[in-house]
This record gives sequence, C-alpha cells and structure tokens, in this order.
Amino acid sequence: MSPSLSPPDQAAVVIVGGGMAGLSCAASLARHGISDVVLLEARTLANARASSFGETRMFREMYSDPVLCRLAQEANRLWREEENHAGEQLRDTHGLLFYGESWDEETIEGSIPGARRVMDEQNIPYEALSSEQIAARFPLKPKPEFTGLFEPTAGAVRSDRVIAHWTRTARNAGQMLIEHCAVAGIDSDGGGVTLENGHHISAGQVVVTSGIWSQLLLAPLGLAPKLEVWPMLWAHYTVDPSLQERYPQWFCFQQERGDDGGLYYGFPVLSQSEDGRPRIKAGIDWAPKQLRVADPNAMDTEPPARLVELLDHFLFNSVEGVQERVETVMSPYSMTSDVNFVLDRLNSKLSLFAGGSGQAFKFAPLIGDSLARLARNESTAVDLSCWSHQREAVRF
Repeated sequence: MSPSLSPPDQAAVVIVGGGMAGLSCAASLARHGISDVVLLEARTLANARASSFGETRMFREMYSDPVLCRLAQEANRLWREEENHAGEQLRDTHGLLFYGESWDEETIEGSIPGARRVMDEQNIPYEALSSEQIAARFPLKPKPEFTGLFEPTAGAVRSDRVIAHWTRTARNAGQMLIEHCAVAGIDSDGGGVTLENGHHISAGQVVVTSGIWSQLLLAPLGLAPKLEVWPMLWAHYTVDPSLQERYPQWFCFQQERGDDGGLYYGFPVLSQSEDGRPRIKAGIDWAPKQLRVADPNAMDTEPPARLVELLDHFLFNSVEGVQERVETVMSPYSMTSDVNFVLDRLNSKLSLFAGGSGQAFKFAPLIGDSLARLARNESTAVDLSCWSHQREAVRF
C-alpha cells in the first residue's frame, strides 16, 4: 500500500483498477468537480503486467464495423478536448496503413474490404494503394497481391503521457490514488469494497476497471462477463537511421497459415533504444489457442520462443532496415468473443469496463467520460448498447 495514503472508510466513488479505464474515469470525475474519489490499484498505475503499459497505442477511424467507426470519431473529438485540458500533444498524427491480403472474412481488427466500405459510407478520407505504391512509399516489402488503404488522419496515442496527465488531473483534484492496495471483494449490492487486509470502504458508487482481473472480483456476485485472457507479444526493434523518417504506422492482414496467425502491426520511429538508436514497436495480433486462459493468474508471462520466432521472421523479411530486437514484452488482452468491450452499469451502484480486446486505449476519453457519467447516475452521452453486459457474446 502507498506509504503516504491510508484508505478511508467511505468515499463517493471507489474505482478498482489503475489502468487506462480507471484513470480516465477518475480524471473525468475530477473535471466535474468530484474529489471524493478513491482509486485502488493492486500493483502500480499502468504497470507492466497489465494492459495499459507502454508508450504508444494506435488511434484510427478505419473500422469494418460502422458502429465502432462512429464511436472512434466521437473518441477522437474527446481526444482533442483531452489535449486542451492537458495543454500538450497527446497524439501523433502520421497516418495508418492497412495492407495485405483481402478476403471475405473479418479478423479481430476488421478487414481491408470492410474498412474501405465503411469509410466510403461515412466519408472518411483514405488513399487506396497497390503493392507497388506501398513499396515505393514506405520501407515495406509487400507481396505482389497485397493492396492497401492509408488513413491520413490516424496515428499514435502517446499512452505514457496520457497516463501521466490523468494521474496529475486526479491528484490535483484531491482524489486518492492508492497503489499496492488490492481489493479482495465487492459488496453484493455494489455499495463498497473489502481490501485484502480486511479494511472495508463504503461507496456511493463502485467502478470496476481491473481488466483481466475483473472476472475474479465479479464472479462471486454472478456478474462476471464471459472473457478470455490472451497473452499478446510485442517488441522493439532498432532500425536503419537513414530510413527512420519513412516508417509508417501499419497493420498487415494475412490469412492464418499453420501456427502463423498472419496478423502483424507496427509503429513509426517514436523513441530510441537505451544506446540512442531509432527503434520501432511491432507486434503479433493473435494468441495461439493453447495460450488463451480464463484465469488471469494462469497467463503465460514469458514470451514463447515460437511467437518470437514468427515476429522476428515477419519483421526481418517484410520491413526494410530492421536491425535488432532489443525488448520483448507480453501484454494481457481481455477478449470478448465478438471483440467488443463491456461498458455498462451492472446494478444501481456498480459499473464495469472490461474486455478491452487490445483496442480500448484509442477509445479512452469516451470510456472515461462514460464511466464517470454512470458513476454520477447519468446516462452515457452516446449509445453504447453494443458494449452491453447483457449481450449474448459475454453472457454465460
């Protein structure tokens, strides 16, 4: 537990979990003048074992799902407000390239044909690129049959800056952010929480934002949505300095072949290695079925050699100028079967965000605003029925 903070006996709002969702909720409450907020984090804020760790996340409106596309547009509007609150740039707009194979099946990130159809319907600007045009424009090695879509208004959220901004906002408002303070259980009516040391905090509202650990807290109440935990691999690679200005943000679609799930992504050069070399972040956007678990404590935290081999093979053969892998990380994704989130009120005093499915950070201001509204006993500003905890995909 944080040495300078002792948990109170009661609070207007208790937030369980100190990652993206919990901190964005706290910051939104702070901007509405609500200071009687206690946020409880079992480890440290946005820690490396959870899903909000790292320096970058993608933001985009390029979706095959028209509802997610519209919600992404609303999130981007709120990101602009967030940057005004922060007084600093929280996103880098450098575009996003979807490229690869086109086939009549949606992946967890959508598809090239589906994204093109939705962007046409919603008048979102993009460029259609051939394999030759992709190779000429970027240091990538697309296969001859690949096609691409480039969304110029997409880019990267500087997630580490965002976490720091929300933390400052909450603390400056007088809210209590208590680290190393694990919650053992939630009251059946949502009216409070009990800590692992036995201390009880009564609450007007409880907001659960504990990611893959939400299941363990909600299962005793019969309110746990159906989720899987996927351990997802990403890494940093140093690159040729002469090419560092040309790397795009990209997502490559390929059909599954054997144990290669085919979906890969990467970022431009946004940081340097410890010895000052430019580096890119790249990752695999699938987890083998044998690594997927229901119990978050059973997740494999060590990068499996075969996944590292597949990521290395893709990077060294599909991206020019890649030199050396210098950091390898496993992040937990809390996955629903329809790859949509759960953001909903579970009862009159209890709200939940879970099932981020690796896509949640780009929606962070919308998630935080929506959770804060629920905690204030208001309706969300936009229709979030697609994220209902009652939908078939997340009910047992």
